[in-house]
Amino acid sequence: MNRLRFLGLVSLSFFALVSANLFAADKAETKSWGPWEAVGFDEAVIKDVRVSGDDIFIMLQPAHRNDKLTMKISMQMGAGYRKWFTGDEVLVAQENSGRAANTWTDRIQTSASYIEYYANGELFLHLKRK
Repeated sequence: MNRLRFLGLVSLSFFALVSANLFAADKAETKSWGPWEAVGFDEAVIKDVRVSGDDIFIMLQPAHRNDKLTMKISMQMGAGYRKWFTGDEVLVAQENSGRAANTWTDRIQTSASYIEYYANGELFLHLKRK
């Protein structure tokens, strides 16, 4: 009986240790800026995000600075998209005519809880309000 109890304690301790390490790794990888955190962040496309007051800026990797960017917003994960000030569900970035390398661009302000950024139709950044 003692042997079974010992093996049970060892197994439980191992499980707790592995779980704690996985949880810590997840927390360490979460990127956040001001009131926003990344739900998805493709480092091959985006270098970083900057938040200044209500403004959100992005910096793209140099190889993607001429991509056609579009953005969508929603109040809940997986919910229907809200309309932008233009009346459309998809906002086309004004900077699509050209961006300088290594500069903060594509400023957005929104009261939405989620923002999705697409480059040439592929999701590369998904932000969630904390």
